[in-house]
Amino acid sequence: MNYIYRFRLYPKKDQIDFLNRQIGHCRFVYNKLLEIAKRDYEESGKSWNYYEYKKLLPKLKEKYPFLKEANSQSLQEAVKWLDRAFKNFFEKRARFPQFKSKRKANSVSIPQHFTIEGNKVKIPKLKKPLRFIKHREIEGEIKSISITKTPTEKFFLNVLVDRKIKPLPKSNNIVAIDVGIETFCTLSNGDKIKKPKHLILSEKKLKKLQRCLSRKEKGSGKYIKLKKRIAKLHEKIKHQREDFLHKLSKQIIGDNQAIVVENLNVKGMLKNHKLAKHIADASWRRFISFLEYKAKLYGRQIVKANAFYPSSKLCSVCGYKNENLTLKDREWTCPVCGTRHDRDLNATINLLKTGLASLNQAVGADCPELMPVEGAVASCEAGSLSLQ
Repeated sequence: MNYIYRFRLYPKKDQIDFLNRQIGHCRFVYNKLLEIAKRDYEESGKSWNYYEYKKLLPKLKEKYPFLKEANSQSLQEAVKWLDRAFKNFFEKRARFPQFKSKRKANSVSIPQHFTIEGNKVKIPKLKKPLRFIKHREIEGEIKSISITKTPTEKFFLNVLVDRKIKPLPKSNNIVAIDVGIETFCTLSNGDKIKKPKHLILSEKKLKKLQRCLSRKEKGSGKYIKLKKRIAKLHEKIKHQREDFLHKLSKQIIGDNQAIVVENLNVKGMLKNHKLAKHIADASWRRFISFLEYKAKLYGRQIVKANAFYPSSKLCSVCGYKNENLTLKDREWTCPVCGTRHDRDLNATINLLKTGLASLNQAVGADCPELMPVEGAVASCEAGSLSLQ
């Protein structure tokens, strides 16, 4: 499978200038071709075609001679980025392509003619190699590299490799995960993972800095300095969140052979303005994507329940559906069998059932042993879930 290693680059001053120019050239080509494509569509109805617009590169180099300083293959990769953006838009996976801003993260892709030796990388048109922190060995066949510049003016080396899958020792455990607002997630074994609230805890400091920024003259030295401080705080929040998600997803993948999750429509949930900030801070979609790629890398299985499956509303004992259950109801009693349910734990047991049905595993005809929560926990821990 394709896997990306990310290393921190430490270029010297002249190397920083070179990288800034290379990144700027790629951004310029991307924006210029997007501008031409929009104009062509508005004037003549001409739609995007990768091969036709790629032929405009030589003309752009003639009109803008500074583009000749750039690696030609990197400029071609910029056209591929735009092509990918249009494909995502046409297939309704993303909005219409936007112009790239130099104030946000930008990259330059280098598909060939690079060399990595030890902790240094040699790239085309740069005499001296760039130094990076090689905190782990690169496993697999290197396919290409790219260099990213963050809003905090840090540079990172991204190494794309074709890496062999190394399955972990097989386990008989299966777990279902129900993400939530009160807690980050609840597992079917009874564990509740506390929500870290990285953005919420830093919100007070962030608001203070943004109020100070609004009083500065735009473009002044103090304005630029303060904007960089805000970018660093956002970067810290991002790193805290990703560190938490990586550690939790690795632990769950390591302990279980199969994981059942909900196929959430996070984009639709974010339209609820009362909960949007908390949902975005939790980053459920990113957590599930981490589980998916780690499962593929380590030979585990991910089972996705239907987005409309009423896991919280169904009684895990008798199957009664509580139509009157609201988001505020954290516990409820089934009027049919009288079982008292913890909302999140009940949801995970229902997800576990539908996951077992999808995997065609025999844990009883109708899973009667899942009636009490303790039974479900003991069933998993005893290894009665034989996964193949």
